[in-house]
Amino acid sequence: MRILERLGLGDETCLPPTIHYIPPKPNMEAARTEAELVIFFAINSLMKKTGLKPKDIDILVLNCSMFSPTPSTSAMIVNKYKLRSNIRSFNLFGMGCSAGLISIDLACDLLQVHPNSNALLNRFALVSVDHIATPSSEIMLPLLYMSLGGWIVFLNPLGSMRYGPKIPRALK
Repeated sequence: MRILERLGLGDETCLPPTIHYIPPKPNMEAARTEAELVIFFAINSLMKKTGLKPKDIDILVLNCSMFSPTPSTSAMIVNKYKLRSNIRSFNLFGMGCSAGLISIDLACDLLQVHPNSNALLNRFALVSVDHIATPSSEIMLPLLYMSLGGWIVFLNPLGSMRYGPKIPRALK
Protein backbone atom coordinates (compact mmCIF):
# COMPACT_ATOMS: atom_id res chain seq x y z
CA MET A 1 0.00 0.00 0.00
CA ARG A 2 2.89 2.34 0.79
CA ILE A 3 4.28 1.84 -2.72
CA LEU A 4 0.94 2.85 -4.25
CA GLU A 5 0.85 5.99 -2.11
CA ARG A 6 4.41 6.95 -3.07
CA LEU A 7 3.54 6.55 -6.75
CA GLY A 8 0.61 8.89 -6.34
CA LEU A 9 -1.98 6.22 -7.10
CA GLY A 10 -5.04 6.79 -4.97
CA ASP A 11 -8.53 5.45 -4.49
CA GLU A 12 -9.71 7.07 -7.72
CA THR A 13 -6.93 5.66 -9.91
CA CYS A 14 -8.37 3.56 -12.69
CA LEU A 15 -6.44 0.66 -14.18
CA PRO A 16 -7.57 -1.56 -17.05
CA PRO A 17 -9.52 -4.69 -16.06
CA THR A 18 -6.71 -7.01 -17.18
CA ILE A 19 -4.52 -5.69 -14.34
CA HIS A 20 -7.19 -6.47 -11.74
CA TYR A 21 -6.30 -10.17 -11.91
CA ILE A 22 -3.37 -11.93 -10.26
CA PRO A 23 -1.59 -12.80 -12.44
CA PRO A 24 -2.71 -10.22 -15.01
CA LYS A 25 -4.72 -11.59 -17.96
CA PRO A 26 -3.80 -9.50 -21.01
CA ASN A 27 -5.75 -9.98 -24.23
CA MET A 28 -6.01 -8.18 -27.56
CA GLU A 29 -9.60 -6.97 -27.09
CA ALA A 30 -8.79 -5.30 -23.76
CA ALA A 31 -5.63 -3.77 -25.21
CA ARG A 32 -7.52 -2.34 -28.21
CA THR A 33 -10.18 -0.85 -25.91
CA GLU A 34 -7.49 0.74 -23.75
CA ALA A 35 -5.66 2.05 -26.85
CA GLU A 36 -8.84 3.67 -28.15
CA LEU A 37 -9.44 5.31 -24.79
CA VAL A 38 -5.91 6.71 -24.52
CA ILE A 39 -5.50 7.76 -28.16
CA PHE A 40 -8.95 9.23 -28.74
CA PHE A 41 -8.91 11.11 -25.42
CA ALA A 42 -5.56 12.70 -26.33
CA ILE A 43 -6.66 13.65 -29.85
CA ASN A 44 -10.05 14.97 -28.69
CA SER A 45 -8.35 17.07 -25.99
CA LEU A 46 -5.86 18.48 -28.50
CA MET A 47 -8.59 19.32 -31.02
CA LYS A 48 -10.70 21.00 -28.36
CA LYS A 49 -7.83 23.07 -26.94
CA THR A 50 -6.36 24.18 -30.28
CA GLY A 51 -9.28 24.19 -32.71
CA LEU A 52 -7.48 21.61 -34.83
CA LYS A 53 -9.62 19.98 -37.52
CA PRO A 54 -9.04 16.51 -39.02
CA LYS A 55 -8.44 18.05 -42.46
CA ASP A 56 -5.45 19.97 -40.99
CA ILE A 57 -3.48 16.75 -40.36
CA ASP A 58 -1.07 15.80 -43.16
CA ILE A 59 1.26 13.42 -41.31
CA LEU A 60 0.34 10.96 -38.55
CA VAL A 61 3.06 9.28 -36.49
CA LEU A 62 2.12 6.80 -33.75
CA ASN A 63 4.20 4.69 -31.45
CA CYS A 64 3.70 2.22 -28.67
CA SER A 65 6.27 -0.12 -27.25
CA MET A 66 4.44 -3.44 -27.48
CA PHE A 67 0.98 -3.04 -29.01
CA SER A 68 0.83 -3.57 -32.76
CA PRO A 69 -2.69 -4.62 -33.79
CA THR A 70 -4.21 -5.39 -37.16
CA PRO A 71 -5.78 -3.17 -38.39
CA SER A 72 -3.21 -0.65 -37.18
CA THR A 73 -3.78 2.13 -34.68
CA SER A 74 -3.29 4.69 -37.44
CA ALA A 75 -6.16 3.00 -39.33
CA MET A 76 -8.29 3.35 -36.18
CA ILE A 77 -7.55 7.10 -36.11
CA VAL A 78 -8.03 7.63 -39.85
CA ASN A 79 -11.43 5.89 -39.72
CA LYS A 80 -12.60 7.50 -36.47
CA TYR A 81 -11.76 11.08 -37.48
CA LYS A 82 -12.41 10.64 -41.22
CA LEU A 83 -8.92 11.85 -42.11
CA ARG A 84 -8.01 12.45 -45.73
CA SER A 85 -7.14 9.45 -47.88
CA ASN A 86 -3.72 10.89 -48.77
CA ILE A 87 -2.48 11.25 -45.20
CA ARG A 88 1.04 9.97 -44.57
CA SER A 89 0.80 7.62 -41.58
CA PHE A 90 3.55 5.79 -39.74
CA ASN A 91 3.33 3.21 -36.96
CA LEU A 92 6.47 2.73 -34.88
CA PHE A 93 6.08 -0.27 -32.60
CA GLY A 94 8.33 -2.65 -30.73
CA MET A 95 11.12 -0.11 -30.11
CA GLY A 96 10.55 0.58 -26.44
CA CYS A 97 10.91 4.04 -24.97
CA SER A 98 13.28 5.24 -27.69
CA ALA A 99 10.39 5.26 -30.17
CA GLY A 100 9.20 8.57 -28.71
CA LEU A 101 12.36 10.35 -29.76
CA ILE A 102 12.50 8.49 -33.05
CA SER A 103 8.94 9.57 -33.87
CA ILE A 104 9.80 13.22 -33.24
CA ASP A 105 12.86 12.90 -35.49
CA LEU A 106 10.80 11.15 -38.18
CA ALA A 107 8.15 13.88 -38.08
CA CYS A 108 10.77 16.64 -38.32
CA ASP A 109 12.38 14.91 -41.32
CA LEU A 110 8.98 14.49 -43.00
CA LEU A 111 8.13 18.14 -42.42
CA GLN A 112 11.37 19.14 -44.16
CA VAL A 113 10.59 16.89 -47.13
CA HIS A 114 6.93 17.94 -47.29
CA PRO A 115 6.84 21.70 -46.70
CA ASN A 116 3.53 23.31 -45.74
CA SER A 117 2.51 20.11 -43.94
CA ASN A 118 1.43 19.51 -40.36
CA ALA A 119 2.20 16.47 -38.23
CA LEU A 120 0.36 14.80 -35.39
CA LEU A 121 2.53 12.65 -33.12
CA ASN A 122 1.05 10.29 -30.55
CA ARG A 123 3.06 8.18 -28.11
CA PHE A 124 1.04 5.92 -25.88
CA ALA A 125 1.62 3.04 -23.53
CA LEU A 126 -0.87 0.39 -22.59
CA VAL A 127 -0.85 -1.18 -19.18
CA SER A 128 -2.81 -4.13 -20.59
CA VAL A 129 0.09 -5.35 -22.70
CA ASP A 130 3.12 -3.36 -21.55
CA HIS A 131 3.26 -4.77 -18.06
CA ILE A 132 6.39 -6.74 -17.30
CA ALA A 133 6.05 -10.01 -15.44
CA THR A 134 8.32 -9.79 -12.43
CA PRO A 135 8.34 -11.56 -9.09
CA SER A 136 8.85 -8.27 -7.27
CA SER A 137 5.89 -5.93 -6.80
CA GLU A 138 8.36 -3.18 -5.86
CA ILE A 139 9.61 -3.25 -9.46
CA MET A 140 6.25 -3.98 -11.10
CA LEU A 141 4.40 -0.96 -9.74
CA PRO A 142 6.85 1.75 -10.87
CA LEU A 143 6.98 0.14 -14.33
CA LEU A 144 3.21 0.03 -14.43
CA TYR A 145 2.99 3.67 -13.37
CA MET A 146 5.40 4.73 -16.12
CA SER A 147 3.17 2.96 -18.65
CA LEU A 148 0.02 4.95 -17.91
CA GLY A 149 -1.28 7.22 -20.68
CA GLY A 150 0.65 8.90 -23.41
CA TRP A 151 1.44 12.21 -25.07
CA ILE A 152 0.38 13.96 -28.23
CA VAL A 153 1.99 16.82 -30.14
CA PHE A 154 0.81 18.73 -33.20
CA LEU A 155 3.69 20.18 -35.22
CA ASN A 156 2.84 23.22 -37.32
CA PRO A 157 6.27 24.46 -38.42
CA LEU A 158 5.14 27.48 -40.43
CA GLY A 159 2.66 28.86 -37.93
CA SER A 160 0.31 29.55 -40.79
CA MET A 161 -2.79 28.21 -39.09
CA ARG A 162 -5.18 30.01 -36.83
CA TYR A 163 -3.76 28.44 -33.68
CA GLY A 164 -0.27 29.80 -34.32
CA PRO A 165 3.19 28.27 -34.47
CA LYS A 166 3.38 26.96 -30.93
CA ILE A 167 3.41 23.27 -30.16
CA PRO A 168 0.65 22.36 -27.71
CA ARG A 169 1.79 20.86 -24.44
CA ALA A 170 1.96 17.11 -24.23
CA LEU A 171 -1.03 15.52 -22.54
CA LYS A 172 -0.31 12.91 -19.89
